[in-house]
Amino acid sequence: MKKIVTIILLCLAVSAVLSGCGNQNAVQETTAGTVAIANPWSDWKSMKDAETAVGYAFGLPENIADSYTADVFRTLNNELLEVIYRHEDFEICVRKQKGEGEDISGDYNKYDTCTEDNFNGGKIIEYRNSNNNAVKQIISYNGYSWSLVAPNGYQEDSNTEFLNHILGK
Repeated sequence: MKKIVTIILLCLAVSAVLSGCGNQNAVQETTAGTVAIANPWSDWKSMKDAETAVGYAFGLPENIADSYTADVFRTLNNELLEVIYRHEDFEICVRKQKGEGEDISGDYNKYDTCTEDNFNGGKIIEYRNSNNNAVKQIISYNGYSWSLVAPNGYQEDSNTEFLNHILGK
């Protein structure tokens, strides 16, 4: 009886190993039918190249407040221009697109506070989180929508620098 149980267990073990080898074709068939979604973003080497693609000037320099430096330039459907500025642990994603009153941030996080202000003919809606200093600003000015998203907040007074450049102060 022990020999029969041992033989059955051995046969089960061998068949389990062999069945694993036979599944390669099934996996290949499944992955072969996978369709990748095209990346809608186009990356550019410089701000000038990105501006040419969208057909308007971004309006911000590549360095803000002597600390933030732009290092990512990309466009979405040749309509929206995105520039990412970095300084140490701080990152600010700035977007611009023709047309006012649009939330083009792509940021759907919930924020503790929301304030609205008018400044130099522009409208600023600011969202903030007190627990992690996250900031999202939606700006309508001079025929364009802007968004600034700073997940870790801003370094020193750089927020004022960004707004002064955007709102032409």
